[in-house]
Amino acid sequence: MAKRTQDPRLTALYQAGKQVYSISKINTIAHCLHEAYRTYILREPGEEGIYGLLGTAIHEKLEQIMNHQADPAELLPAMEKELAELDLFGITFPNSPREGVSIRDRWVADMTHFCKTFVPPVGDFETEQLFLYPLSENRYIHGYIDLIRHNEDGTISIFDWKTSSNFKKADLQHHGRQLILYALAKEAEGYKVRDVAWNMMKYCTVSVPGDDTFEKTVLNRGDLTRFLEGTLHQMLEQLGMDELQIHLLLEHAKKENSLSVLPEEIQRQIHVEPYLLSYDCTAERKAECLDYINRNADLFESLHPHDITAYPPRPFFVTRRNGKRIDDTFYCHVLCSHRNTCPHIQTHDRIKLFTSNDEDMDLF
Repeated sequence: MAKRTQDPRLTALYQAGKQVYSISKINTIAHCLHEAYRTYILREPGEEGIYGLLGTAIHEKLEQIMNHQADPAELLPAMEKELAELDLFGITFPNSPREGVSIRDRWVADMTHFCKTFVPPVGDFETEQLFLYPLSENRYIHGYIDLIRHNEDGTISIFDWKTSSNFKKADLQHHGRQLILYALAKEAEGYKVRDVAWNMMKYCTVSVPGDDTFEKTVLNRGDLTRFLEGTLHQMLEQLGMDELQIHLLLEHAKKENSLSVLPEEIQRQIHVEPYLLSYDCTAERKAECLDYINRNADLFESLHPHDITAYPPRPFFVTRRNGKRIDDTFYCHVLCSHRNTCPHIQTHDRIKLFTSNDEDMDLF
């Protein structure tokens, strides 16, 4: 990732001794104080995960495209180049196949379709805009907004690119705080925010002929032609094609995961659009967001920076499902920037590996 030049406004805050946070730092404090200690007190660089590295590469190319500094055709090569480099350095996806398909293959199929079909939206846009939001006289939070559209009515719309999986309902508040913060910051600058949304790049919406509900189906981009196979078969039959022609066309479409190999009459009838997931900026959500930020900032500032015992690891939550214990260590193994050097997760894993009767153990 190309390192940003520090904005003079940020430099001035640091030089004045202000406490400056990002939503990422706040979330790290909330998730694991030990990770926060190593990252923000000891200043250990840690390791970025595969999702962050791939997301960064795609974000950077999208920024260039939106600023007319690159062509949309460069998006797929940029993704493939980053994947090749990560493979070379042994940085891999989690190994947890679903329905016989690896996480890597599913991610690549979804994002390949996005890259091949991306069309820059038309309008007045700004990218990667820095915001500084004062939480108090001595505390600020900052960040960069992926995409801002200036609407004709004088309002703005805020968008965040996401290469992750669709959010579960239970996780919406956690992810939504970032969008709420963006809206708060731009409102403080005098803008009227019409709406905020995520562009969930792995997904698309599809509408087909004869859909009386006019509701769009949301699906993984990599599943597009398989999802439409039955509908496409009927449409090709209506064009007078025989079974062999239909079979060959559909197999070609599924191999390429593309509708572009089909007759134009069919392409015009099927509408495939980006999946924009909106989030309502209610007064309650704004209040909750600020409380969450200040509560975790208060906690972090209350701890002694030279006392490592004040920064415990996140609990390895233990639940029982169908008589089995399940440890919640996905964050530790996949998302934590110190996942390969953290002594707490290493100890946890050793205990699990060498203890046969771990069902009755109390860990940490």
